Amino acid sequence: MKRIQSTVASGVESLGWPGILGLGLLVFAGGIYFSTFPSEQSRLDDLRQQIVKAREQRAAEASGAGAPLTPADRLAAFYGFFPRPNDLPDLMEKVFAAAKGQGLQLERGEYRVVRDGGSGLTQFQVMLPVRGTYPQIRKFVNGAMAEVSTLSLNSIQFDRQKVGDPMVDATVKLTVYLGKKS
Repeated sequence: MKRIQSTVASGVESLGWPGILGLGLLVFAGGIYFSTFPSEQSRLDDLRQQIVKAREQRAAEASGAGAPLTPADRLAAFYGFFPRPNDLPDLMEKVFAAAKGQGLQLERGEYRVVRDGGSGLTQFQVMLPVRGTYPQIRKFVNGAMAEVSTLSLNSIQFDRQKVGDPMVDATVKLTVYLGKKS
């Protein structure tokens, strides 16, 4: 027993405080690893199973009777993706909420409706003058496009009054694509 104690004591002396601290951190890291790894591994397995189920379901839907078979059915499914014109107020509310979320005020704007008789889509074009910092404006546009899936960015024009001025004036031109009336 004394021999083991002397061996441990000499090992501790040779390691010094940095070695003991490193050894303690190694034991601590091992404990963290073994306490979190099994739960995260099971979570990963669950996610993999969900992916497999989703792929099987998608394959079944694609090969099932509900899948568009004719070109006309496929075209109808394409147009079905677009929101209806009566959904426009809700879509614009999402755009305005994205601006408000970045602390920007949309006091005025120019709006124009363009109907394309050949495609059946309606374009609702919006031109919004905005004043704020560059990151605010960029996050506003990104947020609006994330919220409204049929929103496209046509252009942004930036204008800064002075070189060191953090505020910029921007003109943001957006288009919301709408489907046919139901």
